[in-house]
Formats: sequence, structure tokens, C-alpha cells
Amino acid sequence: MNPLVKTVLKTLEKNGFEAYLVGGAVRDHLLGLKTNDFDVATNALPSDIVKIFGCNLKGEKYGSFHLIQKGIHIDITTYRLESYDKNRHLKVLYTQNLFDDCKRRDFTINAIYMDKNGQKIDMYNGLLHLKEKKLVSIMNANEKLKEDPLRILRAIRFASLGFTIEKSLAEAIFANRFLVLELSLDKIRKELDKIFLANGFYLLRHFMLDEVLNINLDNIIYVNDLAGIWVQGEMYKKYPLEKEKLNHVKMIASILNRGTISLECLYEYGLYDCYVAADILGIKRKDVDKIYHKMVIHSKKDLKVNGKIVSLITNCEDKEIKNILKEIETLVLERKLKNNRKQIIKYLKRRSLNAGD
Repeated sequence: MNPLVKTVLKTLEKNGFEAYLVGGAVRDHLLGLKTNDFDVATNALPSDIVKIFGCNLKGEKYGSFHLIQKGIHIDITTYRLESYDKNRHLKVLYTQNLFDDCKRRDFTINAIYMDKNGQKIDMYNGLLHLKEKKLVSIMNANEKLKEDPLRILRAIRFASLGFTIEKSLAEAIFANRFLVLELSLDKIRKELDKIFLANGFYLLRHFMLDEVLNINLDNIIYVNDLAGIWVQGEMYKKYPLEKEKLNHVKMIASILNRGTISLECLYEYGLYDCYVAADILGIKRKDVDKIYHKMVIHSKKDLKVNGKIVSLITNCEDKEIKNILKEIETLVLERKLKNNRKQIIKYLKRRSLNAGD
């Protein structure tokens, strides 16, 4: 167990409270996976948690506090009961009963509690289901998915990682699949990111969630890059991507429109995005490398002249200077002009004389 998490559990116990690690961190620990995100459940009330940990805690939502230290994220949450009104607005009541806290969770593999000594409390056979790689809903699957439709996509995500969905849960997913449309686009996109990386396209198709979410998964080619997945079928136009990822998507799209990886593509878009596009186009990366390593320059920074030198020699305005630099880049890339300061200056002078004529 992570030393910081163990300290949190011990601190709560020393102050007279119960405290357990629960959820994904326990599941991942038992699967031999590493994580930096931990959930701690306790019968300490929010006011108690604040007194114990003081200013180290950041934020409170439904009795949950977030502790960040040395890259480790720990959510400390008071045992609670959850209920939803007819508009699915969440209502929270704190409880001192661990069983009440347990039954509000989604799947049995996420409802295993572990104390500071590694002792486990497993009320719904989560350990067995984890061993069997089986995804089972806690209590009634239909009710669980209706309470929070995000659980539909979470189930698909776990199944993408190798879990078999238990029959009643699978039937509930199919029956309630349209409920995902009630989720925000951002929540859907975050879950789709995880499903895509786990190559879970077949599950989205199996449960017809691709049709519900209006995403085209026909002829999708798996690549180990989210931008390279979102670009296919123009799915990125339907869901809000982070700015950096969207920039990569647009560059990859431009490369794909050319249908090949050329010297110009490598220079304009860089090696990484060309690699991703090559994977989609079925072009071997070693063939991309051959082109890249033959390039005389890989960016404007490699040019032996800059805008200032061009301006001094040609006396042109800013817009024209950019065009001239682009012209020089192309000539150098095509090996029609050496990337040599004297040679380029000589070319610029000759060009200016010809322009004067």
C-alpha cells in the first residue's frame, strides 16, 4: 500500500474513526496495476476530516475532500447514502454504516474495502468476480444504470479491459443505452477516451452505443493515440476535445487528406503526427523514418537565415517576408538551394535584383 495512503488511514483511526481504501485503487492493487489516485472511505464527518487534516485538504463535494501530496491524489469521503430524485439530482445523507456506503457503489469489483494492514471487507463477492474477470452490478442492474447512466460507459470500459459482463447487467446496458444521451458531452468523451485506448470499439457496436452516440466506428483502425482515433470518421466534430488534442487531430486529418507521408508533410506537421497518420494509412514507420532522416532541415529553426536577414536584404514588408521564408524553406527541402547562410543571402540578393527589373 502507498505509504501516504497508509498514513491517512492510520491518522483517521488514531482519531477514533474507521477508514478504508476502496474502489479503483483496491481493484488495481489486486490486479497488480499501479495508480496515483486513491479513494478513502471513513465514518468521520466532513467537519472531523477538516479538523484532522486542516489546510492540507482542498475542496469539498458531497462530503469528499481532496488531498494532493507528492503527485498522489487521495479523496477522503464520509460514508454516505445516495438517492436520486425524478430528475436524477443526487441527494446525499451521511451514515455511520459501512454497508450503506458499500451498496451505493456500482460494480462488485469496485466495492472491496481494505484497511491499513491489507485486510479486506468484501460484501458482494468482488474478490471472486475480480478473479473470474466478471463485471457484476451491485443489487439491481437496471436501477443502478438509471441512477447514473455514466455506469453504462464505465461498464463498457471495464469490459474493454478484459472483463466479461454478467448477463443481467448486459441486458440492462442494452435496455438503458439511450440514457447516455442525458450525460454531458464532456463526460461521454472522457469515458470514450478510455474505451478507445482499450480497443473497446466492438463493445460499443455490440450494445449499439455507436448509433446512440452518433459516432462512426465503421472500418476504424486502432492506433495507440487518441487523436489518431478521434480523427477517424470525423468523430472529433461531435465531442469537445482538449485544445492540444484537437490541434493534433486537425494536423493528422490534413496528412490523411494527402493520402501519403511526404517530405512536405514531415516538415509541416512533424514526425509524431506523421507516425500516427502512417499507422492509419498502413505505411510502415521505418519508411517514414527514411524520409525524415534525409531531410536537410526539420523546422524553420534549422534555416541559416531568419526574417530579420530577409528584411535587411529585400526591404520587404512582414507579410512578404513570410512568403519569402516559405519559398526558401521549400527550395532547401527540395535541395535546390543549400542551407548555407552565404548561399541563401546570395539567392536573396539575386531575387531582389530580378524583382527590381
